[in-house]
Amino acid sequence: MLAIVSVTSPIFLLIALGFAAVRAGWIPREGALAMGRYALSFALPALLFNTLSQRPLDQIIVPAFLFAYVGGSLIAYALGLTAAAVARRTHPLDNAFFGMGVSMSNSGYLGYALISQILGAEALIAVAMSILTEVLLILPLTLILAELHDRRGRHGLARTLGKVVFQVVRNPIMLAIAAGLLFAALGWRLPALLGRTVDMLAGSAAAVALFAIGGTLAGQRLQHGLGPALAIAAGKLLIHPAAVLLMLFLVPAFDPTLTQAALILSGLPMVTIFPLLAQRYGLGELCASALLITTLLSFFTLNLGLWILGS
Repeated sequence: MLAIVSVTSPIFLLIALGFAAVRAGWIPREGALAMGRYALSFALPALLFNTLSQRPLDQIIVPAFLFAYVGGSLIAYALGLTAAAVARRTHPLDNAFFGMGVSMSNSGYLGYALISQILGAEALIAVAMSILTEVLLILPLTLILAELHDRRGRHGLARTLGKVVFQVVRNPIMLAIAAGLLFAALGWRLPALLGRTVDMLAGSAAAVALFAIGGTLAGQRLQHGLGPALAIAAGKLLIHPAAVLLMLFLVPAFDPTLTQAALILSGLPMVTIFPLLAQRYGLGELCASALLITTLLSFFTLNLGLWILGS
């Protein structure tokens, strides 16, 4: 267990450093948010492009992994949405964000750091496949449900779909994944000058992203009831990995390293933009509380989960 904690602790210490820097006033929270946008728009796309473009196409997409991760995420989403609807009798809009909170991991920021440290660079294709699941499935599903049930007025299905598709297509992460897959399929390589530039951007991804997570959390407060926030946290840290584990039993066996990556990624806290997306629909406080609680608890659940996997 100590060996595992020695690997994960620097990751959480970077998050804590970002949190402390903002709380102490050394860096304004807007600066941390800007760092997050840099990581999301430049560093992480560069990292994903490098991860994908430097491998043969047949080593990038693992159908069994995708089936297990997509299936487990959809099960978790459905359980979160249904539990909110039945137990809390909430508005359909609220239910959609309960589902998102339970099923959309922080694969890009925290997932990359953990997977690269624990399983190595070869397992980073799991991060790319996880992000594909989240950006192409979980996020659009949530946005579609949110727009259709917006308390400020319903929007037509065609308009909603067009809006969501536009957001997905112009996402820098999706553009980087598409470019990486294209380069892998055609065997292309970037010119040396551009390649070194992309390498430098990719090298900054982990530290900047983790620091930005902490800085973002520093602005969150437990301003909403602890009950719903704890329920979302429990669903994310327990139900999501359990659902993925169930699906892993139903698919053909594949690379054990990627199997471990699927479980690690599903056990992460939810994506950092969770409360930012929810804020537009009046759910920012609840989702911010859930994000803060989930991130704090994940230090213990992730270390315990890694110890079980190691055993």
